[in-house]
Amino acid sequence: MYKEEFDDLEKFEREDTKHKLPLGWLILYIGLIIFGIFYTYMYTPAFTGWTQSKAIEETLNK
Repeated sequence: MYKEEFDDLEKFEREDTKHKLPLGWLILYIGLIIFGIFYTYMYTPAFTGWTQSKAIEETLNK
């Protein structure tokens, strides 16, 4: 009679995902995501009206 064996998933854990991400890398990763969202918001003309020509004019008028 055939005896069914169930797979033990813990044996198949990948070596590269075994360790957690260092805290510094995690902070950097989350910080870059937040910076990307902020940067996209600030320099998208549809959201803030910012344009490169306005920025140059403001710089020249100072």
